Amino acid sequence: MADIFQYKTKDGTLIDFDVSRQSCEKYGFFAGSRVMTPKGVGTVIGVYQNNLWFHIEGDEGASFWDNGKDYESLVLKLNVQLIDDEPPIGPLENRYRVKRISYLKKEVSIILQNENGPCPLISIANVLLLQRKIHIDSDLQYVTLKKLGDLIMKYAKNLYEGNQDVLDILDDYDKNVLPTLEKGLIVNIYFDNISGFEKTEPCQIFDYLNIKLVHGWIPDPEQLDIKQIIGSLSYNDLAPKIVSFEQSFPNAKVDTQQKVNDFANSNQLTEHGLHLIQENLKEDELCVFFRNNHFATMTKHDGYLHILVSDVGYERESNIIWDRIMSKEGESIFLSGDFLSRKDELIIEVVNTLKLFGFKDSEVDEAKHYVQTIDKVDCDLIEEATKFLQSKGYSP
Repeated sequence: MADIFQYKTKDGTLIDFDVSRQSCEKYGFFAGSRVMTPKGVGTVIGVYQNNLWFHIEGDEGASFWDNGKDYESLVLKLNVQLIDDEPPIGPLENRYRVKRISYLKKEVSIILQNENGPCPLISIANVLLLQRKIHIDSDLQYVTLKKLGDLIMKYAKNLYEGNQDVLDILDDYDKNVLPTLEKGLIVNIYFDNISGFEKTEPCQIFDYLNIKLVHGWIPDPEQLDIKQIIGSLSYNDLAPKIVSFEQSFPNAKVDTQQKVNDFANSNQLTEHGLHLIQENLKEDELCVFFRNNHFATMTKHDGYLHILVSDVGYERESNIIWDRIMSKEGESIFLSGDFLSRKDELIIEVVNTLKLFGFKDSEVDEAKHYVQTIDKVDCDLIEEATKFLQSKGYSP
């Protein structure tokens, strides 16, 4: 089902379009491509009933040309052309789903992560998208890796307009470093602070974009024996020393080796590390969080840390946007783009419905407090709230 996308036509009909590479290939364009057509700029939606459908800007939905049955007819007869010099057909792994979400009451786009995709670029792009510093057209269903890189570098170069020294560095980064991020980014962590990363050339992009890169792999300050061993060492410094621990740390206590091993195998996160991130991030500040060789977009909201849910498996889950981190053990809560749980949204629906029924505000407040005590979210909360008000002798 990953290559089926539901979209409406000009007459408002919802259709399941085939957006797979195999189906689009004979037309020479893939889903999400921006094209110039005889009717103006449009976006390729996908294939349905042996036709390639487009959403032309200004139209209410998708349409197709009867005489555009293949690449030759679309390009040579109808003169459909790609915009921005994107390749007509790109490998499936080099394009990424775009998801529209509500974030702090405003509609924005985010990029979804393919399995083993270039998560550094996606996490950076999602920070900039949520900050509305870069933009992806709302009708795009896919974005290519090249397009993502171009958007990020264009924004970076605009930041340093007039500073030729930095612009030269960014030009070199664009040509020689950015393409390597397709396979990920190797970092070397320092264990003494949440921003402790070796300043390698690939990592410098975070500084140039003014995006914090943080981790939570930090020992508890009360674990003095571990802190004395680790000190200001980086991971690359510590790893070989652990292998020859007794030779590297001849004065260490007997049980210290096990403690250091436990720390090194703590899934690259500690409760103290989480606390430090929570303490240092401002409310609604966005950053990139590194853990277990993975990069994720993170923010703090209402004092809690949240990870952006960018896995493509949640593409159709409109209410699963943020994952609130409750502990390093993995306890979490899925929330909407506006940081509401499913129950929060149901309670809002209950309140609005009861007001429509004609109940007084004070009565609605009583019902709201009552349904908040109900643990089950699969029951009809509106019905439960109505029964509660009736039991109190209230009526609309």
